[in-house]
Amino acid sequence: MRRGGGSRVYTYLALLRALPPRARWYILAVIALGALTFAALVPRAAFTPVLPLLFFIALSSLTAAFKVQFPIASGSNMSVSYVVDIACLILRGPHATMIVGAASAFTQSTFNQPKTNPNPPYRTLFNMSILVLTVESAGQVYKVLGGTSSTTDIASTLLPLVGMALTYFFANTVPIALAIALSTDQSAFRIWKRELASSLPSYLLGAAAATIVLAVTERSGIWFAVLLLLAPLYLTYKVYRTGADVEAKQGAILEAAGDAIITMDAQLAIREFNPAAEKMFGYNRMDILGRNVEILLPPSGRATTMNALTQYFATGRGPLSGKQFELMAVRSDGTEFPVELTVARVGTESTQAMAGFVRDITERRQLEEQLRQSQKLEAIGRLAAGVAHDVNNVLMSIMGSVDLILMEAKEGQLAHTETNEIKLSVQRGASLTRQLLAFSKRQATQPKLFMLRDATMGMETMIRRLIGPEIDMQIVRASDVSVMADPAQIEQVVLNLCVNARDAMPQGGRLTVTVDEVELDDWAAGMIGDAAKPGRYARLSVSDTGTGMDEATRAKLFEPFFTTKEQGKGTGLGLSIVYGIVKQSGGHITVASEPGRGATFLIYLPVAQTTAVPEAATA
Repeated sequence: MRRGGGSRVYTYLALLRALPPRARWYILAVIALGALTFAALVPRAAFTPVLPLLFFIALSSLTAAFKVQFPIASGSNMSVSYVVDIACLILRGPHATMIVGAASAFTQSTFNQPKTNPNPPYRTLFNMSILVLTVESAGQVYKVLGGTSSTTDIASTLLPLVGMALTYFFANTVPIALAIALSTDQSAFRIWKRELASSLPSYLLGAAAATIVLAVTERSGIWFAVLLLLAPLYLTYKVYRTGADVEAKQGAILEAAGDAIITMDAQLAIREFNPAAEKMFGYNRMDILGRNVEILLPPSGRATTMNALTQYFATGRGPLSGKQFELMAVRSDGTEFPVELTVARVGTESTQAMAGFVRDITERRQLEEQLRQSQKLEAIGRLAAGVAHDVNNVLMSIMGSVDLILMEAKEGQLAHTETNEIKLSVQRGASLTRQLLAFSKRQATQPKLFMLRDATMGMETMIRRLIGPEIDMQIVRASDVSVMADPAQIEQVVLNLCVNARDAMPQGGRLTVTVDEVELDDWAAGMIGDAAKPGRYARLSVSDTGTGMDEATRAKLFEPFFTTKEQGKGTGLGLSIVYGIVKQSGGHITVASEPGRGATFLIYLPVAQTTAVPEAATA
């Protein structure tokens, strides 16, 4: 138990330290001033008779805890707790009313709060201090202006009553606006004007209601006043329960929603920020409430989006009307990401607001890019196949003529030597067309059932010679999984990837080739390819510690003739051949790489669904 209590204390202190320094010291100063005022003036209070004072404390505390309010106009309410405070100020004076105010602030800040996110103690103490200072200053103004405990003479009571209500209003709202401004780095005046100034009529009407109740009590007796209040109090309770149920349902929806839900007012200040929004954008709800929604937009498209939001809020028309809108958003750490936004106007005419439903579409954009890349490579493959066939026909015609010349020319003659050179060039051209056909998946194959690990066994010595002693190579054969493919082509894949890794590590490094088996669900299958299906796959991984690649290079990596090597040092067909062979074998290939962090090629081949005995791969 002690350990849990100590942990909570540490958490609360951490929350206080997390505030901006000016906000932290301001809150502590208000708490200290409220405590000193309470300690100095409460002993001077008149505590007798005790029962009425206890009644005021209980009534104010209960109505504050459950936020019981009288609806007085469309979208406007009057706090019953405030009416009780005014009545107590008139009857018992400011010193005794500090106890009532402190009790109501305590219950409002601690009772009926969400268990998952209760108010920290410093916020409770701040609220109590604000009410202690508010009722003391309001009560002193009432006394200075000639107010008495009798309210039967409305004319003589009017000026003290208005002065008390105005003092209560400013003493209560201005310090709160300043605390919010210091905590969120906003303008205190703008917060006060936008959030709190509109409540002034409620304060004036509340003071008038308290005066009327006291006047009726004084003239007709306490029981008549109680009977007079029972009906509106009961109706208020029913309204409160209905509102509480609706609020609970709305809160449950906000908590459970997978998309970010952000509510904004007419000035596009954030009024609600659900847990999904906290997770998506990286802001704490209490830190971002009251701030303008532009904080969630990157500078590049901020003006356009803000204009569209303003237009929709004012007219219900514009680019956001009736459709989903894709834009870029920004997290608290500055990273930008794509989102899909849907907006709707909610509330009444007097309290109109706008709700934004935000969905992170980063994963969808990645899948769309994969699909575009796949379609692009497929189109290039069809073009390459057509070109390869046409060029191959021309080369075969030349090869036939060369063979006829060689049959007639004698060995040692200049014509024989030159014709041999022509034949070698034709053969190199034919090899190039075969590579293009391999990329386009139109090269003839001889698929066999074999263990994928066997494709690496007979090549280990040859690969070590190719990569050189400065590169440390490790081959991990973690599975005996079998696949149906052309063993010679899979060996070509391994060879090309290892040579590519060698070229990425001119100063040496580590090369790791791994064969294992994985089970992919729907989500994982979608990440490796748009046509991939969930199930068991044999995975061939080739990883290096080389120079790595940026995003632009990765996007063109499998295109034929694309190379990052110097001119004359690469054909640009090595990885395109790998891509073609993998696709022809019914598999998928992905690459993960960042500049300076090496690269990892992952090849997924479907596990063979057969009971036949696998053959050994050719060495």
